[in-house]
Amino acid sequence: MIALVDPLSSGVFLSSALRERGQDFVHLYEKRFSRTARSDTGAPVLIASENTADTAAALRRRGIRHVVPGSEFGVALAHDLAAALGLPRNEDDTAAARRDKALMGEALRRAGVPCAGQAAVETVDDLTRALRRLGLPVVVKPSQSSGSDGCRVCWSEKAAVTHFLDIHRQMNLVGLPNDKIFVQEYLQGEQYVVTTVSLDGRHVVCEVARNVIEELDGLPVRRYNVSSPSLGAAERDVVSHTLDCLDALGIRHGAANADVRLTCDGPRLIEVNARILGPVLHPDPYFAAFGSSQQHLLAESLDDPESFKAHSSRTYAPPQVMGKAFVRCWESGVLTAVPGLASVRRLPGFHSVRGLPCVGQAIRKNTLTKGRTGIVYFVHPQESVVRKSLEALSRLEDEGALFRVTPAPTTGSGCT
Repeated sequence: MIALVDPLSSGVFLSSALRERGQDFVHLYEKRFSRTARSDTGAPVLIASENTADTAAALRRRGIRHVVPGSEFGVALAHDLAAALGLPRNEDDTAAARRDKALMGEALRRAGVPCAGQAAVETVDDLTRALRRLGLPVVVKPSQSSGSDGCRVCWSEKAAVTHFLDIHRQMNLVGLPNDKIFVQEYLQGEQYVVTTVSLDGRHVVCEVARNVIEELDGLPVRRYNVSSPSLGAAERDVVSHTLDCLDALGIRHGAANADVRLTCDGPRLIEVNARILGPVLHPDPYFAAFGSSQQHLLAESLDDPESFKAHSSRTYAPPQVMGKAFVRCWESGVLTAVPGLASVRRLPGFHSVRGLPCVGQAIRKNTLTKGRTGIVYFVHPQESVVRKSLEALSRLEDEGALFRVTPAPTTGSGCT
């Protein structure tokens, strides 16, 4: 029996993967997600008590053998419950470092893993001292959040101070106050995302992909990424660095995803998330490109450990290349049509589109990487074909040819 904690985002498909394997599992929600829990029909539902010991006792009575985070929200609680139950989990000593970006960098440094310069600041004075030490530009963001929430590249002290004041003590995307702000030296170089699943400290690489990121007024916007068809020298360095980071952070079990920049001094970690990659990523295009998905590999590690361990000896060589684009609408209003969708579907390598808003729905301009206005997937044997199709999709977005939006109606002040 498996407990899936806060199965939101891509946790929906982790739940599906467990169901496909015939696994017995429950969905455990924190009280803040009680509305979602009430509408969940995918598995038996439990609501976590405010007392971890009480929740652990309830799971023990059900014979739970694994506690797994179903989203970023559930990472800390899943670890605490696994510890209370004495179940397999990542290392206890580095639990805080897997959630706090500042502690994460300190853990890498202690382990001798090369890492970016950084500081954790709580006041403007802290920030100005950090800027003198780190230099400019820097990245300023919450120490505990996800999905590029509150993240900005600051090229001047004035911009850094302004952004600090904008986000300090605000509630972030994962429901925590930004009491501590993370400042990291800006890393020049190509950015990769590496996804993994681990079991007993053995790591299986699911995907290595290059990200195309644009900075819009200091905001890093992830336009799309393209999976690597094989591991050249650069990719091998990135993967080796990622695995060193996983070991330094005590990640021995479960899914993880790491953002890494390949700088002139070598790979440097931006951050690791100890859970499946989000947002809501459908497994079908992953199966088309890789023969499996991160959610399904994680389900296999829980259900059939010996079969999963065989993956660790296999060479990374996906049969096809996958690209995915987090499409965005650059204006807010009411969606009246998606005129560019037919053109997108005709692009070479088009696989599927998921999560598009419905016509008639209000949408907002959004730079966060959460897939709120859809994700388009391409799968093709040739990387160049996938890249060209993604570039064509980006042009449609930038020209305003993908979505048609009208201003949202304003509420009148009275009768006429």
